[in-house]
Order: sequence, then C-alpha cells, then structure tokens
Amino acid sequence: MIIYILKTLAMNKIKYFLILLLLIINKSRAQQPYPVTDTTPVLIDGLSIGYNIKSQEVKAVGDKGDFSRYAIRFYVTNTGYDKIVRNREGFINGGNVSDQLVQFNILNATGARLTSNTAIIRAAPFNEFRYVDEKDPHTNNMEHHKKNVQVGFWIQAGQTISADEIVIVPLNQRPNVQVVYLAPPFLHEHIENANYNPGLVQNNYNPGLIQNGASIAVDMQGFLKFKNILNSTYINIQNGPPVSSPVEYGWWSAQWQLIPVQGTNYYNIQNRWRGSFLAIDRGYVGLSVNNQSPGSSWSMEPTRDPNVFMIRNVQNGYYLSIANNNLILSNMANNDFSSAWTLEQAPQ
Repeated sequence: MIIYILKTLAMNKIKYFLILLLLIINKSRAQQPYPVTDTTPVLIDGLSIGYNIKSQEVKAVGDKGDFSRYAIRFYVTNTGYDKIVRNREGFINGGNVSDQLVQFNILNATGARLTSNTAIIRAAPFNEFRYVDEKDPHTNNMEHHKKNVQVGFWIQAGQTISADEIVIVPLNQRPNVQVVYLAPPFLHEHIENANYNPGLVQNNYNPGLIQNGASIAVDMQGFLKFKNILNSTYINIQNGPPVSSPVEYGWWSAQWQLIPVQGTNYYNIQNRWRGSFLAIDRGYVGLSVNNQSPGSSWSMEPTRDPNVFMIRNVQNGYYLSIANNNLILSNMANNDFSSAWTLEQAPQ
C-alpha cells in the first residue's frame, strides 16, 4: 500500500511538471516577436497573420515636418479547423481566459495623436447552450433552465478577423512590423475532438448538406423554413417586410433558400416567393435585390443542439433575433432562445 501511494505521488509530480513545462514553452513562444510585412505573413499553428496596406500618403505633422501616413488592415486568418479556448469549468462569460490572438507592434511608428503603434486582434465569443440555475426576480425561487452562455473564445475555420489602424512613420519609410503571438493554450483544440461538438456547415465537403452533428442533415439545395426556438414562429414576408410570426403550411413567403457565397463560408438567404434576399443594407432587417453586399451575407453558426443555429450578419457581426414578432439584430447571442433558429424542410 505504501509503495502504491509513493508511486502515485511520483506520477502526479511528473504530470504536474509536464503541465508546467508546457505552459512555460507556450509562454516563451507567445513572447517571441515575428517579423512580418505586407507581402509575407507569418503562419503560426494554422493562423495566417499579416497585414495589408490600404493607402499611403505624405502627411505634414505640425511643425515636425512631413511623415509617411499608412492606412493598414491587420488580420488573422484561420487556415485550419475551428479553434477554441475554453474557460475553466464553472466559469462563464469569458471570465478567466483572454480573447487576444496576436499583437502587432509597429516599431517605427510615431504614435502621434489619432494614430497607432500597435494593433491587437481578438477572438470572437464562443457560446453554448447550458442548463443554469438562476433566481426568478418575481418569485425569488431558483429555476433550472437552458440558456446560451459564453464559455470561451474561438476563431472558425476559414474565418478572418481584422482591425484597421492609421500609422505614421518617418518620411519614405515603410512600416516595420513585428507580431507577438498571444493565443492562450488549447486554442488549437479541434472541435470534433472536444466535449462540445457543434457540427459543421460544410460547403466544400458536401454542397448539398448542412450537417449539424450526426443526427441531422438538411438539404440545402431545397427550400427551408427558419423556426425561432423561443416562440416557434417562422421568418416570412407574407405582409411585406420580414417578420417572425405564425405561418400557414404552404406559404412560399415563409420558405427560403441558402445560397453559398462563392469563396466563403457565408450564405445569401433568398425568399422563394419574391426572390429577394434577407439583408440589412438599410441598417435594419429587410429585403434587398442585391446579393453582393456584405449586408446580404450571413453565417450559420451551429450550436450544441442538433439543427439549431445562430444566424450572424457578415456586415456588422450582429445576430438575427426576435423581439415579439419583429426581426431585430443583436450585438451578441442573447442568453435565451430568441437568437436561436432551427431549420425545417419546406414542402416541395
């Protein structure tokens, strides 16, 4: 018995030593600067990290003379699988992990007023449906119910996250940029191997299917109905503008087709009756005949539940949600079911 205990203690020490060693290695790597130019991005753990120069001009800065002024778009593109970093068990709302992926340092930037000498790219919130205990404000009783909560951060496969900055450097110099990798450990976890398996929206794998987990396959080439989880209403344009309300079985006004946007993981959502597209070109949820604008492009973000999605607009990153029967845009996935949609096959 004593020998067994000693062996167990020894194994635990080795395990903790290896964990500590991995954290030290990760921290060391994260602090290492990598040079990058507008023509040579750096690839770290499947993330392509770089920047593009949008414009260049000569700018007079007070009595200091002329400087070179650059408008720069810094970016991180995930070239591999979905990558996530989770909170420790028991934490929600991003309370204990960092969302920072990389920091760009422009070594020769002056940092003059209204300009930058750094840029930080941050991962998006990662949400799951979970059962939580909350006190009802009316009855003061604890209730156990399902909510969509933030449990970490992620960058999806093929996703690009960017930040635009204005940079001023000495005249006729180009930006001298270095990248510091800040992503925390376990960012590189493949979702299909994680406890959370949201399923995939796979254009390149099978263009005829949207697959959400192993239990559901919806024919994307057919017409679909979008049903809200909160009140079981459907997106339709029966009376003109798009709303979410009860519908009759055969209404074409409540039937939509997901049309892949070429070269992306996004979709246009086209109505079967009118042929117009769901869009936010006027700043609110409406219809448009233009399917080329970012306002008419949407991403289908799977949730933990089979065939349940968040529908996110590409132009502003807001989620399609409901308030009563009105379609609205929410700047985050609501902590209830008002931003969650299930897909139903429409009658042919």
